[in-house]
Order: sequence, then structure tokens, then C-alpha cells
Amino acid sequence: MKEQKATYRITDLNESERPRERLALLGADKLADAELLAILLRVGVPGENAVQLGQRLLYEFHGLVGLQQADYAEVCNHHGIGPAKAAQIKAAIELGRRLADFKPEERRSISSPKDAADLVRYEMAALEQEELRVILLDTRNRVVFIDTVYGAR
Repeated sequence: MKEQKATYRITDLNESERPRERLALLGADKLADAELLAILLRVGVPGENAVQLGQRLLYEFHGLVGLQQADYAEVCNHHGIGPAKAAQIKAAIELGRRLADFKPEERRSISSPKDAADLVRYEMAALEQEELRVILLDTRNRVVFIDTVYGAR
């Protein structure tokens, strides 16, 4: 009977089980909270890979809401989390909060073809394959959604 090797490093995992590779393949919405935290944390601690460290943080803070409510110093006080990792976690949570607070009236308005091109130019300039995108607008020409109709998704 073959003995199971402990997975204390992300590199010990099969490539298909690594958080960054799973995000690239499946999309961020398919990852568990601990995997998303692992991507932010980048590395674990001796005996605990980044995913396990993320799982422990979620357990100790009683989930993402507890992590959100904890202050910076409290996050720093956990084993394996120093000032840099705590700052990354708190910054990511704050970005998510700001995105959730985004108000429809703050959406960008499109009044010319140039406005539409400017909206997607930066992201599309780096594409290796051409894509066709549709920009959906409300009755005031404010961006509601941008959909990729043809190309990489």
C-alpha cells in the first residue's frame, strides 16, 4: 500500500489542484474562499501551505465576514500572517467592499464610438486573439455590462 505524502507546499499539489492554476482554468468564482486567500497569501508557513493557512484563518475568524470585521492588528497577530500579508488581505476586502458600494449613477457613460473604444482598449490591447465585445447600455447610455460574444472567455 502506497503511503500518502503530506502536502505542505503548494508545489506538492498536482498542478490541477493549485489555486492560481485553477483560477486561470476555471475562473475566480469557482474557487473556495481558502483558495482565494491562498492566492493573496502566496506562501504558507512550515508545515502548512497557503491553502491550509487560508483555511485556518477562515476557521479562526469564523469566515470571511469575521476576517472583514477584524482590524489590521488582529489579523497580524495570527501565526503566519505578518504586516504584508495582513495588508494584502485587508486591501482585497476593502476593494470588494468598494465594488459592492458601486452605485449605478457612477457607471461610465458612452456618448461616442471613441468612448466605447477607450473603455475596452487597455484590456483588449494585450489580447493574442481578436474578440468581439458587446457593451450593454441603459437608457441614459451608462454601461450596464460588457459581454464577450466571440473570443476567449
